[in-house]
Amino acid sequence: MGDSASLQNLHDIVVPGPVAWWPPAPGWYAVFALAAAMLLLLAWRGFRHWRRNRYRGEALRELAQICRSNRAGDLRETPILLKRAALSAWPREQVAGLVGMDWYRFLDDSASTDRFCSGVGGLLDRLAYAPADVLPLSEQETAVVLEAAQNWLRQHRVPPENH
Repeated sequence: MGDSASLQNLHDIVVPGPVAWWPPAPGWYAVFALAAAMLLLLAWRGFRHWRRNRYRGEALRELAQICRSNRAGDLRETPILLKRAALSAWPREQVAGLVGMDWYRFLDDSASTDRFCSGVGGLLDRLAYAPADVLPLSEQETAVVLEAAQNWLRQHRVPPENH
């Protein structure tokens, strides 16, 4: 037994333990930092988008309330609601002074439509300027105005320089 080369002196191979998951290799810290930065950037952009379009959601809720009530007094708020929504998104100097066909052209151009210049604008005028005790629109005309207003509130696009 004194022979060091004897097979009886051999031992089993010792296998090292599994590699630990923590702490990670230095490259993973960079990956985590990059992922965290991307998540923060996405959250910030999402918050800015929500904040810029908050007026749109509020206006759509008001319009839905107008649609549900269907009273003449509430229906007269539709042209005012459109102007308020536009003033929330565009600079006051660009929107506040628009009336008549200029206003309708603005509405059409900002939503890529032709509804307001081709008839709905006249219905808005009738709503805005008719005597208070008279409902100036038929049910069909009312539906057309409310649908056009809803479409504009959902579809209009504000140029980036106006945000």
